[in-house]
Amino acid sequence: MTAPGRLATAFAVVAVSVALPFARTPAEPAHPVPTVSFSAMGLSFRYPATWQTGTWNDVSSFTAPIVYLSTGRQHNPCTVTYSPGQKSVSCSYPVDTLPPGGVLVRWDLDGFPGLRPTKPNATIGGRPALETKTSGGWCASLGGAETISVIIPRDQPDNWYGLNACLSAPNLPQQEAQISAMLATVRVAAS
Repeated sequence: MTAPGRLATAFAVVAVSVALPFARTPAEPAHPVPTVSFSAMGLSFRYPATWQTGTWNDVSSFTAPIVYLSTGRQHNPCTVTYSPGQKSVSCSYPVDTLPPGGVLVRWDLDGFPGLRPTKPNATIGGRPALETKTSGGWCASLGGAETISVIIPRDQPDNWYGLNACLSAPNLPQQEAQISAMLATVRVAAS
């Protein structure tokens, strides 16, 4: 071997020796996250077993909450006030602030005469659906960095299932994957 050839070989050996410790090893396959089932009001899905559920009677003329899901502890979001001959219920969110990496999800049964969702961009539970993702959104007041909203039309005209998810940084890609995994398990009963 010539001197330039030996020099090139030596540089190659040194380069490999230096780079080898920094070489990326393939990630191990992700371990499936244990999930549990939820089913109510004709909607069923699976969600991470570490999430907490909460249900409260916050029914309005056009919305009936199905369930709240959160990575953290929830509290009753509703306050009741009484005045002579009148009872008033006011509800907000079942968490005051999302912790870092926290998630809050609300599933609703919604209806409004004449309201038609815009053009679907997804299929969820075998139905055309609309899924949007925005920075901040309604959940910025809870410390959220991203909002995911989904509308899944029901068989009854002007009625749909709605999902609103609030995600708090860091680990947004992991949280998005958990929401996507949940949406992949959605089933809507025929009515």
